[in-house]
Amino acid sequence: MLDIAFKDLTSKKGRTSMVIVGVMTCVLLIGVISFLTYEIDETIQIDANSIAGKLVFETNGTGYPPSGSNIPENVSNQVLSNSIVNNDKSSAIILAALPHNNTVNTFLLGVTPGSEQAFINSTTINGTDSLVGQSNNSVILGYQAAKDYNVTVGGTFTVKNQQFNVIGILAKQGIGTTSIQDESVIAALPFVQEIAQRPGLVTADIITPNNGVSLQDAQNTLENNYDNNTYTVYTQKDALQSLNSTQSGTYLFLDMVIAMVFLVSAILIMVVMMMTVKEKTREIGTMRALGTSKRRILSLIFYESLIISVIGGILGIILIIPLYDLFIYVAGNGQLGFIYSVPIPILLRIIIVVLLIGTLSGLIPAYLATRISPIEALRYE
Repeated sequence: MLDIAFKDLTSKKGRTSMVIVGVMTCVLLIGVISFLTYEIDETIQIDANSIAGKLVFETNGTGYPPSGSNIPENVSNQVLSNSIVNNDKSSAIILAALPHNNTVNTFLLGVTPGSEQAFINSTTINGTDSLVGQSNNSVILGYQAAKDYNVTVGGTFTVKNQQFNVIGILAKQGIGTTSIQDESVIAALPFVQEIAQRPGLVTADIITPNNGVSLQDAQNTLENNYDNNTYTVYTQKDALQSLNSTQSGTYLFLDMVIAMVFLVSAILIMVVMMMTVKEKTREIGTMRALGTSKRRILSLIFYESLIISVIGGILGIILIIPLYDLFIYVAGNGQLGFIYSVPIPILLRIIIVVLLIGTLSGLIPAYLATRISPIEALRYE
């Protein structure tokens, strides 16, 4: 039956090609959306990993990143002076929005000079990773922030009449999409307090416990020392939950798009296969009259549906990488080069989708084919 299915499809090359292109397009859309969701997940994990082994002390109920938090500087100083805190790897921070092209999409992050590692960690940097001894308006840029302001190390840019001198640029952290660190402009804490007009306030404390102090013990100490209704202590796990919750709406929308694309693809093949069954009525009737079983007729229609789906799926998978690379390039988050590979989870998801499309879209046409009466089929004009 497989050879007959191939023969039937090649006899109607125009229609078959159009359906294959339709399936390929659907697979491409599903693949690109799946790729985007995958990279959002990976970038969220990267953001959460940036505080691995650390605690974030902030105003209760503000989440991560703690952009809505406000802590009096004297409270922050008390927290950081606690014996459990490693001062070399901890810092008060202040977050403010820095406009870019009339939109607010960049984090202006103030840290205590000398404690930049509390946020930068071990990220590779072009230039210097320290604000110590630099001018007040010196900044270290994340990868995407440097692209947004079109500057390199040693260059300057101006926002709202305030000039910034770039002394370092961090390597890209996000995968495809950008991470919090990629979007950051890191400067000295007093300088950001002045720009943000928030004297005497900080956003949060990023805390690394001293050697010999467990993360849990440090968290317990801080929670016991401060009112839980006013302040909270975040861990990496809490940050991951907060970041995922902020993307829940995006995930729901993308899943709805995938469902619609899947449905359209299945209906497309189903309609074509129903037309094929109608056109093959006499032929199917003849086969039935010669003793061909309903099961073999059923398998014939299924084979044709699966062949179309598999060919369209293979072409779609081949084109996912360059199309997604182009999408990221147009979005301004990457360079052309087709450097991506399709992750195994996405590949398996697409294979399952292709098989489901081929199977489900062949159900009704196959059923109709088995219901054809040999006598009535031979009379069919």
